[in-house]
Amino acid sequence: MSRRIEEIEADVARSRARLEKTLQRIEHKLSASGMVDDALASLRRTRHGDVVDRAMGVLRDNPVPVLAVMAGIGWLIGRSRSGRGYDDEPASNSSRAGAFSPGSHATKAPHPQPADVEKHDAPPRDAVEPDVPPQPRS
Repeated sequence: MSRRIEEIEADVARSRARLEKTLQRIEHKLSASGMVDDALASLRRTRHGDVVDRAMGVLRDNPVPVLAVMAGIGWLIGRSRSGRGYDDEPASNSSRAGAFSPGSHATKAPHPQPADVEKHDAPPRDAVEPDVPPQPRS
């Protein structure tokens, strides 16, 4: 009978070891680094695998410049998604703030009001004109 109990205990120990390895694999796959590893492995299996390897080499060799470029790209994407474009900035925050100040040579023309605009049969402002092929030079 003690032999049978020892066999059961050994079988339980083997099952626990397999279960622990499985849990460690699942934990790694669900971690951020595991997901990045899986994504990179998937990209390497495609026809663009050599590009991924070169990009990772550049990142490994030059981490600061690459991260600076990525931060700039992220900033631009965030700025475009926030709905604020470059034209939406007030003039006081712009480097051209003094361009239209009193006493400067450049003056800003006032925007026409709807009552000031003459009504005629002109196409709307947003109408697209058809492409006209360039005239040959003589």
